[in-house]
Amino acid sequence: MVGGGRKNACGDKNRDLAPTDRQKGARSHEERGVDIALNPSVLDFVEDIKTLEQACLAVARHLFVALIEALDDALLAQKPKHYKCVGKRRRTLSTLIGDIVIHRRLYVHASKKRGKKKGSKARFLLNERLNIQPRRRVTHGLLRLIVSAATRLSFREVSEMLEEAGFPRISHTTIHNEVRRYGELQSQVLQQSKELLFVAGQRVENVELRKVPVLFIEADGIIVNCQGADTTKLELKLAAIHEGWEELGKRRKLKKATTVIGLFNGGDDFWETVTAQLMKTYDLTDTQIVINGDGADWIQKTAKDYFADAIVQLDRYHLIRDLRLAVGQKAANDLLAQLDRGDVTVFVDTLEAMAPRIPEKRREVYGKLLNLFKKYPEHLLDYRHRLGNEYEGIRLHGMGAAETMVDKKVANRMKKRGMLWSRIGACAMASLLMLRSNDQLFQWLDRHPENDVLNPVPRLRQQVITSGHEAPGEWLRVAMPSLGYSTKPWVIALRNLSGFSTAL
Repeated sequence: MVGGGRKNACGDKNRDLAPTDRQKGARSHEERGVDIALNPSVLDFVEDIKTLEQACLAVARHLFVALIEALDDALLAQKPKHYKCVGKRRRTLSTLIGDIVIHRRLYVHASKKRGKKKGSKARFLLNERLNIQPRRRVTHGLLRLIVSAATRLSFREVSEMLEEAGFPRISHTTIHNEVRRYGELQSQVLQQSKELLFVAGQRVENVELRKVPVLFIEADGIIVNCQGADTTKLELKLAAIHEGWEELGKRRKLKKATTVIGLFNGGDDFWETVTAQLMKTYDLTDTQIVINGDGADWIQKTAKDYFADAIVQLDRYHLIRDLRLAVGQKAANDLLAQLDRGDVTVFVDTLEAMAPRIPEKRREVYGKLLNLFKKYPEHLLDYRHRLGNEYEGIRLHGMGAAETMVDKKVANRMKKRGMLWSRIGACAMASLLMLRSNDQLFQWLDRHPENDVLNPVPRLRQQVITSGHEAPGEWLRVAMPSLGYSTKPWVIALRNLSGFSTAL
């Protein structure tokens, strides 16, 4: 008799049940879950809306477990050949409706001793079917909430917020590990895109690229505190990329704005990453690029190495602020009037002639500012002196959005709360802040990137080595963006020697 059979290791009363009987057993689980959900006795404990809500969550958890166990029963009938069930294992999962405890079957290869063959590894078919990751307690729905909240609040605050809101209690250490893991994966993706373009010479294929007459890049940096022993400060860099402005009544909004945020090893690393991101979206042929930033060399000097024909300008806010600090407001206004007329030489000469009249307390600021202006005189004019107030039908306005973006998108999370960051942790959080700023955070999390992103360059190199039967010409006919854009002396020499195409 089926009902009187002895339970086996998997918790089944008879391991020789026919498939139809197994399916009936699976349906009984579903029916049991539905019965729980529709049981009027649930209402016996309801006193108000609060207890009704708690009862509904309890019913949802019971139904969740019943459906999972029903699926595990169905998978038993579909188990791979030569695998046998050796029992059930307990597992606790934290979900949006609370903690649930499930019991799922463990399978091992029946024909070989465990550990003697690659195919003999133990398997949980339920885990594979539902993409339940080993040693990870939080399900995907709750994970989305955790990561999103962690880009706004500290890890401890997120843990407290979840508990106060009635979600399962997740320790701040678990939250930190999950957030950092996804941030590191995104950092690897940025690194991969850069190396594909600048090392392997590969571009994104089969993507329709946008062509725009003018593209704006606003760059800025922010210093955060570091907890490492080698340094006490880290500089995060941000690029705000947009196609101009949209008029919204009396207000303006950046058109198709995206950001690149991260911890970069100098200006070259930053601009290579920015270029790689641009190449995913834009065809920059015949596009006028305008770059705005403060006086940092990684902006004013290095930008020209990658966008030789770009208009680079000193940010007007920083220029005006520092000039007033150096010479006073009245003298600064007179100097700015000369600059507005386009008299750069007169502006610099007049500022230099004011040296004897600068008070002692302002001389340090004055000296640094004068050296900056003499170093980059071509960057002093507003870009509209060259393009006009309208360019290719696009109305042009003053630039300076990066300062606000750094404050709102980075400083609020990473600087204003007295936090200390490791280099890896700062890089990971910056990558997630970039995704959230670009409205890509949930899209990224939904991809389930469970494995590390591998560096593509060794794979490409191995592919070239192992494909000797193919003509190498196709592998050599690549455009090298570093040779095409950069104006560094060594790059110019390589460009002349290599004969590589500079067209992207």
